[in-house]
Formats: sequence, C-alpha cells, structure tokens
Amino acid sequence: MAQNSSDGGPRTIAAVEKACAIVDTLHEMNGATLTEIADHLDLTPGTVYPHLATLMQQERVIKQDDHYYTGYRFLTIGETRRRNDVMFEHAMDEIGAFAQEANVRMQIYVEEFGQAVCIGIAGGQRSISPVDEVGYRTPLHCIAAGKAMLAEFDQDSVDEHISRRGLSKHTENTITNRARLVAELKEISDQGYAINDEEYIPRLRAVGAAVTEEDGSLLGAISASAPVGILSGRMLSEELPKDIVGMANTIEMNISVQSE
Repeated sequence: MAQNSSDGGPRTIAAVEKACAIVDTLHEMNGATLTEIADHLDLTPGTVYPHLATLMQQERVIKQDDHYYTGYRFLTIGETRRRNDVMFEHAMDEIGAFAQEANVRMQIYVEEFGQAVCIGIAGGQRSISPVDEVGYRTPLHCIAAGKAMLAEFDQDSVDEHISRRGLSKHTENTITNRARLVAELKEISDQGYAINDEEYIPRLRAVGAAVTEEDGSLLGAISASAPVGILSGRMLSEELPKDIVGMANTIEMNISVQSE
C-alpha cells in the first residue's frame, strides 16, 4: 500500500519500509527471532513473518534454527558499490601507503543522506584499531572528514543539513552551536583541512581534507586519526595537515587524469 509523504515528497510504499526496517533490525541485533523482531519494531509476528518469508525467498535473509540473519547477498551488493566508487578506486592505495609510513589510522569517507559513510580503512603496525568499520555512518559535524565535506556545502545546504540532522553531542568537545560550526566551516574552507579535537570520541584526534572534482563537486574526504598523546603540537597544527592536504590533492589529480 502506498502512503502519502507527510513532507510533501513522493509517495512511499509501506511494505518496503517495513522490509527495510526488518533488515536494519537484523543487522543491529546481529540476528533475531520472529518475536524479537516484532517486539523491536512494535509490530505483530503475523505482520513481520510475510516480510521475512519474502526476504528469504529473495535470498536476502537466512534462517538458522529459530533466528533470522541478513544474507551475504548484501555483502556482494555493498562491495560492488564500494569498488565502483571513484574515491575508493583512487584513494585506497594512497591511504594504505601513508598509514604504514606514519603509523596512523587512515579512513576514506563519502557523504550519503547527510552522513559520513566510511568506505575504506588502512593502518600501520602501531596505529589504533579502527574506530569506524567499513559501512559505518557518522554525523558530519563531529569528525574531521565530515567537517571537511560539510565545508564544501554552500550556506543554504549547510542550513538545511543542520535543520534536518541537528548537531548531536558525542563528547564535551562536540560542536553543537550552529554559529560556531558555521564559523569553523569557513576556517576549514580557507585552510583546506579540518581537525577533530576529541569531538566524536574522547582521547582521539583526526585531520581530514575533502576531495573534489575540477568543477568543485564533492567526491568525499580522507582523514588520519591517532590518540591525543601522539597527534599534538606541530604534528597536529602543521605536519599532518600538510600531508593530508597533499594526499587529497594527489587523489584529485589522479581522478582528473583518468577522466580526461
């Protein structure tokens, strides 16, 4: 059954929304019984079961004993999408080499639906364990790569983003004030890089830079993260920002050359 959108947007299909909610629940709960899914979504088991049966028939969900799990078909779909992304194609080797050399944790992000989506991770032997897993979604305003991407938005898009997504607080350092964020985005735009100073996770800092096409269109961003004890002083204020901006410029140049 189609539903009218409350915000005047296109009509949506309730059955598809329920199926997506069920898949998300299976992912969040790492598998669940029919009753657990129904309770989590505040639906009846009789409503949930036909969706599960259809998802199993379409090989998107599997059942083991009395638990349902997402199938590996999603892995194929996601990996194909990732490998076809120009950021992953051109940035993965660059961040891998630098992560080994500098012993920092490197990430590749793209923006999707107003969030930063991690599509690549690399690290050196002594770098921290991944904070974000591949596919993990993070608010833009509290990580270095996210702020670097947000700084590429025009003011109307920034205002719309803040109105829609808000400025959620994650640590004592998270920017939750609109005016302060707008001022920092101007600074990021001027200097070419962003810093996350324990704004998402305590004791962790990061430096990020956006990657754009020649016409200014945003492709994504890269970032390097390390504990505050390592990422401080000149490394935070000069050395790592210079390296990250240079790497972003190299990625942009390689993308431009390939597109010619």
